[in-house]
Amino acid sequence: MNKDPFCGPFEADQLETFIAKGVNPAAVLPNLTQYEQASTNLEYNLCDAHSHQWQDPTQLDVIPLLPSIYLRSACGRQHDIEAEFQRTFFGLAGQHSMRTSPYRLLSNCASASIDIVATYLGARNMSVGLLQPCIDAQVMILRQRKVRLIPIAESMLAHRTLDASLLNLLTGENRPDALLITLPNNPTGFALDQTEFEFLAHTCKATGTLLIIDWAFRFYESYETWDQYAILNEIGVEYVCIEDTGKTWPTLNQKCSILVASPRLYPDLRELHNNVTLYVSPLVLCLLTAYLADSQERGLDSTVRDLIRTNRDVLHQALSGSVLAPATADRTGVSVEWIRIESADLTGPDLADLVRNFGIGILPGDFFYWADPQAGSYHVRFALAREATHFALACRLLRSLIAATPRLRSAGAA
Repeated sequence: MNKDPFCGPFEADQLETFIAKGVNPAAVLPNLTQYEQASTNLEYNLCDAHSHQWQDPTQLDVIPLLPSIYLRSACGRQHDIEAEFQRTFFGLAGQHSMRTSPYRLLSNCASASIDIVATYLGARNMSVGLLQPCIDAQVMILRQRKVRLIPIAESMLAHRTLDASLLNLLTGENRPDALLITLPNNPTGFALDQTEFEFLAHTCKATGTLLIIDWAFRFYESYETWDQYAILNEIGVEYVCIEDTGKTWPTLNQKCSILVASPRLYPDLRELHNNVTLYVSPLVLCLLTAYLADSQERGLDSTVRDLIRTNRDVLHQALSGSVLAPATADRTGVSVEWIRIESADLTGPDLADLVRNFGIGILPGDFFYWADPQAGSYHVRFALAREATHFALACRLLRSLIAATPRLRSAGAA
């Protein structure tokens, strides 16, 4: 019987044989979504940031409850089911001021919520300052709605430069009408603390800038310890926020996005929302509420964050002694890892293509820098929300590939 190449260390000749039997090198794809789609049939798909890990033993207890969850969904009133879901979601998120707010709209996915916001912006010829790096799907949706984009570097919002750079941006000749940021940011994990967040909200209020925040990865950061919505409402800034469950719980893409708006903006966004969504399935909402309630009972560390920490540590061990290094080692509040390639001879697309031949899917960094792809050429992103044993096998294979490929090893590595 042939030895499974994934079950042990690789020798150079085994790697060459595996390459010969694997897929042929693929052309550079035009966007990140196509990289994600091309990786769905790989043995180790570490591309998309959705939650593909297996459920832990307590989460598995929800599955036998599906018949009763179905009956509750079928017999309950939609309004009550939505209210319970939102109370549980915002309670877990520590956003207690939003648990009973009427200014919320539910959609089937975050992309639908972003498209509603993009439609609103495009219809009013509003320009948007968009954080980069960011996932290119945001860019494509905004451009489809004819929204003019202005790149915003994370450094402009960083603690040391927040005051001057943000004011210069929002009061300059090329000032955007709105600012769209993801907190924590995908792919870097960039985040704002409470003081920085308050300054951002005050500055947007003073300059008349619409503040748009994508919170899709909020549960990986400690944002539950202070209420962002209370701050936004107290300051009185105009805002739109996009919440999501799809990046957090392993529910086989059964998910829900919540679009939250300041009171003045809500009627127009509700009208756009009504054109595309009647309601989210009550079955999906009841199922999600069960997982949210479990996280509320057992804590976000044990149900969400511990697995990500474990997989991040395993990845770092696999990459040690290579030209692949964590680009943001001090930022761990997101379920992906942003890796810098410390070699002029290997780009992100090169590396993505190389590891794809061994059944590992990762994303090249170019497309995250939508206004300046060269800035991301020497980066790649690994998704971490994967079953720990499976992820460890992928890292073992990656480690063997590094050992057998001289250009992947750092100078002086054995």
